[in-house]
Amino acid sequence: MFALVGSLVILASLTTAVPLNTCKDVLKSAGLSGNFNETIAHAIHSMNMDALRMFNPHATEENNIPTVNHDLSHKNKVLPFAPEETLGEDFSTHPMNLIDKILSNLGTPDDGLGPNWSPIERVAHVFHMWDLWMKIRTVYNDVVPRKPNPEVCSCLLDTEKNGIRKAVQWVADHYKTGTPITLLNRPIPKLVDSTSWATWKNRLLHYYTPQALADAARFIQCTALEN
Repeated sequence: MFALVGSLVILASLTTAVPLNTCKDVLKSAGLSGNFNETIAHAIHSMNMDALRMFNPHATEENNIPTVNHDLSHKNKVLPFAPEETLGEDFSTHPMNLIDKILSNLGTPDDGLGPNWSPIERVAHVFHMWDLWMKIRTVYNDVVPRKPNPEVCSCLLDTEKNGIRKAVQWVADHYKTGTPITLLNRPIPKLVDSTSWATWKNRLLHYYTPQALADAARFIQCTALEN
């Protein structure tokens, strides 16, 4: 009974907005980085329900995770949730079914990346995101508090004000003109050989730092409280 009451108190607290100036202090004290909006936006911009269920098996599309709309021709390029994304089952393994989905959507306007990515770049991006989510999962239990702070979660989930949604919007906008791997706005060569891969690899690993992983884990934990 007491556990149920405690959970209800936490959930009720999440609906109470914390003033923006206060949020800066709250998040800093909680150990979030100064660029948490960037690290979190990168981790979630293409998240889907399969990935989210690695952290919260009961997750629904009411998850408050802003993501890039797969249909980049839509006027709303950012969705307010991580959507379902169905994979085929023609192959025996998850990686091969991922490749099948990527290549089956080549030339369509709704694969969530826009027109500028080559087939191998699309594969690299999708597998990178799954690798990152798995990496976040491996550190998740070590970096998130057992009982999340309601103020911290209220601040993190206010994505309209804290810059997370704006950073996801930046990614969506830049998919129209290029292949942004980070949110650093740096040019990147086309992925055509081992030399260009060295640059891509370095950029792909940019958000694998312990702090970036912890930022993303804290945000994902807070979204789980709403489901």
